[in-house]
Amino acid sequence: MRVLFPLLLLAAWGCRPPSHAPPKLVVLITVDGLRGDLLDRYDSAFAGGFRRMLDEGVRFTRAYVDHGITVSHAGHVTIATGRVPAKHGIVDAAFYTPGPAGDRHLVDAVRDTSERILGSPEAAGASPRQVLVEGLAEWVTRADPEGRAVSVGSGRYASLLHVYHSPAHVYWYERPLARFVTSSYYRSAYPEWVERFNADALPGIVADAAVWDLTVPEPARSLARTDSSPYEADRTHTTFPHRFDTEAPEHWEPTEAPGSWLGWTPMLDGATLRLAGAAVRELQLGQREATDYLSIVLSQIDSETHYYGPLSLEVLDALVKIDGWLGEFFSLLDDLVGRDRYVVALTSDHGMPNIPEIERKAGRSGGRLSWPTIDALLGEVYRILEGRPPTAQKSIVDMLEERDYVAAVYTGADLAAADDSDDPYLSLYRKSYREDRIPRLPLFSFATGESPIAQAGLMVRLAEGVVIDLDPSVHGSPYEYDRYVPVIFMVPGVPARTSTEPATTLDVAPTLASLAGIPVHGDVDGAVLLRR
Repeated sequence: MRVLFPLLLLAAWGCRPPSHAPPKLVVLITVDGLRGDLLDRYDSAFAGGFRRMLDEGVRFTRAYVDHGITVSHAGHVTIATGRVPAKHGIVDAAFYTPGPAGDRHLVDAVRDTSERILGSPEAAGASPRQVLVEGLAEWVTRADPEGRAVSVGSGRYASLLHVYHSPAHVYWYERPLARFVTSSYYRSAYPEWVERFNADALPGIVADAAVWDLTVPEPARSLARTDSSPYEADRTHTTFPHRFDTEAPEHWEPTEAPGSWLGWTPMLDGATLRLAGAAVRELQLGQREATDYLSIVLSQIDSETHYYGPLSLEVLDALVKIDGWLGEFFSLLDDLVGRDRYVVALTSDHGMPNIPEIERKAGRSGGRLSWPTIDALLGEVYRILEGRPPTAQKSIVDMLEERDYVAAVYTGADLAAADDSDDPYLSLYRKSYREDRIPRLPLFSFATGESPIAQAGLMVRLAEGVVIDLDPSVHGSPYEYDRYVPVIFMVPGVPARTSTEPATTLDVAPTLASLAGIPVHGDVDGAVLLRR
């Protein structure tokens, strides 16, 4: 009776005793561009989902991206596959592949003219065909054919970068179309619940987001930089409230659908979490005997850190909003799936540097490369390459290394070698390099998107603190500010703790698979950080 009585009490209270069975829903949440120190800096402002992850999860405080080209495409695929870009193939958002007669051709990592965006045949199609390996979604559905894989994302193609070659529900927000879309690679028609979300739920979200008001409580505002900064945004619209229907950045496309400005606001992440909740309800994720996979990519922190800088009041406000939406999403999972039936990992694909002008004002190093400077430099490279002289590569290296904003230049021979090196960054760049796929970054033409430096088989490391003039803040380097990210797991039955053991984003997928009892297929680079 001593054993039976507590169980009867739990039943009377409508509760279930903790289960040690593997979870039925694997949830991977990627907050694009969330630098690892921001959760600590803004800790006292959180009361929702971030709060729960920090209080109930196992957090690895020494977690980093373990490759040199720290861009979103490469980072997302690394998280979901447990492999470095040199193995999974997405070394950059665009890369050079060999062609006839020694030429190299620039290839987009996801755009695919053989596919189309459903409901918009004129839009550029997309597919995961350039991804060379399987990932967590494939492991889950291979383990049980009844398992379902779902990926939703705020940014263009973000969700596609987490699910590859298995049948799946994959949806992302296409800003020019002002709705969530998918590729013909995955489906021939939208399911009714996605159509309903776009038609019924999304217009209300757009209307509610017409003005971005500051919602951070007064005592927490001092955690961020003051609201007005001459170096943020377009250097004009730097204070709350923001109206993105009138404050759109310069690259706004006037042909975009009405309401597409939602794609510039943090409220899009709230819409993405609501779509994820709809998927949980409609597809009964985690509520059947099969194990399901749900990836959620929240892309707007990346947008806000690019535009306002990671220490801005705008980024703090966006994080507080996500904290609230995440709390609501976890409550939905508690109700529908059961608190002891799902496991969550939260991480990011890359970090972000502080705005260089603000760094210099504070006495720290920081610099910005203008497009005229880059174009002049690339013009010199083109001139050296004319006629393809045998010494062209060496001449380009010598010319680049004379620039004070260049820290190092790596040749194909440097990157292909397997020897140890005293240069810690060379190891990182080797993980971002394939002889048949050379990353376009960091120096390319804004006008054409091309890089003769990469065409010549070279990779350039800019000096620490130097960014190209794309936005107020720009990531992509191998330095700590671009590689430091959060890695947190919330696992039923595993006590909360903080670990100082080294971790990388490579470890996320194999750890989630292990926690769910899912076999890992292929030779992954990541390690299992936790076991139940």
